[in-house]
Amino acid sequence: MFKTISIILFLVCFMILSGCSTVLKNTSDLANIAVANDQVMSGQVAETIKSVNLSSTESLIVDHAINQYSGFVDKWKSSINYLDSSEPLFTEFVADYRKIVAQYRAVKEQVVKPHWSEYTETNRALLNEYHGRVDRIDQSVNGLIDAGNRHQALLDALYLGQVLAGIAGNLL
Repeated sequence: MFKTISIILFLVCFMILSGCSTVLKNTSDLANIAVANDQVMSGQVAETIKSVNLSSTESLIVDHAINQYSGFVDKWKSSINYLDSSEPLFTEFVADYRKIVAQYRAVKEQVVKPHWSEYTETNRALLNEYHGRVDRIDQSVNGLIDAGNRHQALLDALYLGQVLAGIAGNLL
């Protein structure tokens, strides 16, 4: 019994420490997220992407991605601090986030990449900067999602520990 409790406590400490390092990394990315959000919401990103001659379909892909992003921000900006991985809302957040990532990839692969040689050197540098920022944000958000999943695993482990302790108590 003592060995089981020791193992559970070790796992709890490990999970807490793993989650803390992820949260600290995410905190350092807040400025990056704010800058990226300003660039998208101000129209700077769309203007840079549309600085070359795009087809109506390509323009629609860009507009749809920007609208999807704006909807995501509007939906989640007030509740992002309160997301709990054990709530259905967390799963909805993850699904919505995956949608905007898919939109970003569509813009990158179907619009920017085919026109890469048409962009000015300055705009290529801006697009590379946007891409780098998106990669860092994606790593940060995925870390947040992973931390939420680890937190849920911690809660599940604690609950299992309570159940096992209850069973052991009944056997003694």
